[in-house]
Amino acid sequence: MDKKKAKKILGVSCVALGTAFIGLNMVAKKKKADSIYENEPEEKNELEGKRVIFVEDESYKENADGVRGYLKEIGESNYKASFYDKYVKRSIDVVLSFGGLVVLSPVMATIALAIKMEDPGPVLFTQKRMGQNKQYFKLHKFRSMKMNTPHDVPTHQLENPDQYITKVGKFIRAHSLDELPQIWDIFIGNMSVIGPRPGLWNQDLLTAERDKYNANDIKPGLTGWAQINGRDELEIPVKAKLDGEYVKNESLLFDAKCFFGTVSKVGHDDSVVEGGTGEMEKAGTKETLKKKILVICQYYKPEPFRISDICEEMVRRGHEVHVVTGYPNYPEGILYDGYGKGKHIDEVINGVKVHRCYTVPREKGNVKRLLNYYSYALSSIAYVTSKDCVASDGKPFDVVFCNQLSPVMMADAAIAYKKKYNVPIVMYCLDLWPESLIAGGIKRDSYIYKVFQLISKRIYRQMDKIFITSRMFSNYLNSEFDIDLNKMEYLPQYAEGLFEKIPVREEDGIFNFMFAGNIGSIQSVDTIIKAAEELKDEPVRFHIVGSGIELERIQEMSKDLNNVIFYGRRPVEDMPILYEKADAMLVTLASDPVLSLTLPGKVQSYMAVGKPIIGAIDGETMAIIKEAKCGFCGEAEDVRKLVKNIKMFISNETDRVEMANNSFDYYKKNFDRNKFMNAILNSL
Repeated sequence: MDKKKAKKILGVSCVALGTAFIGLNMVAKKKKADSIYENEPEEKNELEGKRVIFVEDESYKENADGVRGYLKEIGESNYKASFYDKYVKRSIDVVLSFGGLVVLSPVMATIALAIKMEDPGPVLFTQKRMGQNKQYFKLHKFRSMKMNTPHDVPTHQLENPDQYITKVGKFIRAHSLDELPQIWDIFIGNMSVIGPRPGLWNQDLLTAERDKYNANDIKPGLTGWAQINGRDELEIPVKAKLDGEYVKNESLLFDAKCFFGTVSKVGHDDSVVEGGTGEMEKAGTKETLKKKILVICQYYKPEPFRISDICEEMVRRGHEVHVVTGYPNYPEGILYDGYGKGKHIDEVINGVKVHRCYTVPREKGNVKRLLNYYSYALSSIAYVTSKDCVASDGKPFDVVFCNQLSPVMMADAAIAYKKKYNVPIVMYCLDLWPESLIAGGIKRDSYIYKVFQLISKRIYRQMDKIFITSRMFSNYLNSEFDIDLNKMEYLPQYAEGLFEKIPVREEDGIFNFMFAGNIGSIQSVDTIIKAAEELKDEPVRFHIVGSGIELERIQEMSKDLNNVIFYGRRPVEDMPILYEKADAMLVTLASDPVLSLTLPGKVQSYMAVGKPIIGAIDGETMAIIKEAKCGFCGEAEDVRKLVKNIKMFISNETDRVEMANNSFDYYKKNFDRNKFMNAILNSL
């Protein structure tokens, strides 16, 4: 062929391709509105552009993920597309999708003919799927199932799915050829070549899990990181986490890695399981991914903190866990001078490898306290950056789990480890710093408060993810410290201890109200004593369980009252017996706009035993009591309202029983220990 003829053929081809491109582009623009339900407003997603969580609720119909519940809005999505995502990646998508439509048209025509011959009916089918920013769109696939297959039902929820899949369908599904029509969805702009696979519109659990990692903020893809790491056999939390890893690492190089990984994957079908999500793992053919986790916390056993339960549960599930901590009460005769020197004492407790790097002297005074905190930080940093702080295989840990900022500079050890090994940090935030210092008598206008405010801001910003135990923390952290809302996830505490629902007490003419917890300056136990004074002639008793810096003063306040009983501090295992004495539990707090954002751990324990709650507290706790309909709540330090609520409680037996049931039901739905552990471990 001479050059002149070759140029002519090339010219004609370019004109033909150009004409085809312009024509397809015109069709795409015309069809775009239909593809995203612009002309069907009743089909659009009410949660488009919102951040959501999944709330389990047995009163709802089972969704496509096999669970009952609903998606709850928790804020606005503030995702901003990067230059690569908005321009470079879109340009690549247009070029590749147009090329795919041209080059693969013979293959697609052959598949269409085979489908038609085996099972007459439409060659393509459409499904409502979750697109970018939770916008619904119509996804196209080659039909791989018979015409009588239920619509909008995931394969794994069909009983005996093989009965619905055609012979052609089995082949094209195994090699992902059924996805080829989505090249058009890419060209039109609803999808990308690489990205999280679009979920069904009613896969609420998957949607909520992906929101944890911002995986709903980008366009879904024809293939993605999760698809080359397991496809159908992955459980939803694992799949969502892999999608989050893609979002975090999105780049031209990572997209290329996913693309070529897909090419090798479609040649065989070992990761497609009829029955769907998680089936291979349930069958025991896939090993669970294990993590090497470094935990940093102020205290660990022997004191009964939740972090001990969390770490032991991690070990039970097969993870390797090392804890860097201190020892609040060293046994007599042991002297430890490891401050800032990287020295440590090792021990193994129920499979958890504990490295104690400092003692915790109970110093008083702001200057001494600040110096102690600084010593904690130096000791911990010195250890985690030493050659000793590695997993059993001699390699770095996969993730750092930082339990609170208490004391605040302990978290600097987590940051030091992150800088050295480039691993993510997940923080569990029980209460706010430096606001927690107020409980110790430190004033907001003091120098130590201002110092810790600066330190807290720097540390919070270094976290890759923050679990918040109160929904109201999110706005505070965002406004005060400019912490990205997408970094935060609401995960309330579970009840500390092994509790069962306690039956409602039989009436004996006396109504018993109990407060259990620390008796400090911010707990406002004064409010309870003042209410007891006003109710001294009524058939009520007040039980105060706990100790603290205000105990002696509170006892002095109530010395002339016969309806107040003190029990002192009791171990966790004694609490169920004490709870049996109470008709309702009391929760109080001093009036403070920031401290009221915290949800005290005692609330979960009260609900775990099915006790109604009477509160004199603002913020998150008041919201929970009202939401759960498990009691009455007035404003913090409002004695008159507390007295009124106690009288309302004792006046109606029906309400008391209903509130007890509501309390326990709310606990099971929101504060269950297993759900908490699953959320923590699935996010690491």
